[in-house]
Amino acid sequence: MMSGREIFTENARRTLRNIGMTHLDPAHGAAVEAVRWCLAVRGRPTHHRLAFLEAESPALLAYLEAVASSGNSASWRTAEERVRLHAELLRDRFDQSCPRPWLAAIWHVLPELAAIGQTLLDRATERNDFASDISPAMCPAEDGSGEGDKGTGGRSGAAGTTAKPRPSFRLALPTVVVKLTDQEKKVLDLGDDETDDSALTLTSDDSNEDDSVVGPRFRGGPK
Repeated sequence: MMSGREIFTENARRTLRNIGMTHLDPAHGAAVEAVRWCLAVRGRPTHHRLAFLEAESPALLAYLEAVASSGNSASWRTAEERVRLHAELLRDRFDQSCPRPWLAAIWHVLPELAAIGQTLLDRATERNDFASDISPAMCPAEDGSGEGDKGTGGRSGAAGTTAKPRPSFRLALPTVVVKLTDQEKKVLDLGDDETDDSALTLTSDDSNEDDSVVGPRFRGGPK
């Protein structure tokens, strides 16, 4: 009898066969399967899907959890709309048979979802950094300087600290520019920083970009 992990891995490989992308790392199939499952149940990833995304694509996980946390069906419809758009583009622009066109569309939309998720992570980090910066100013320094962040006891980011190394991702995704709809800005709380009516543009982390990923690529999102 196959374990849950083995079933998840086999589903990932089957997904790549169904979309004609067997040359890709199975991580791509696993990501498609995770997104497909979340859309089907309208819930956050669990078990092996969660463990996979935590290890291979924190940005994609951040997007799915943000959509799930919004607590309304409108957020899931925004995700489905992005997939639907790519399904239409594939049907209209490419004359190729595909047993599972919806799964192929999910694969094509992965960079956009990850880009949005990375922006969510970046903004969360900025908020945490801001809170860390103002905390020493609100509390006396422990070294007796009495000047909050002016004393060495209240200084953050002291010399000698090193950045945490990034993990090596197997799920390499290209950098894309994403145009958010008004509904996406609302359900994901990504419209606060806009100062005009221009579209909000997001880019995924280009350290994950891999030119070996073969397949039609599209820029943009739902208009």
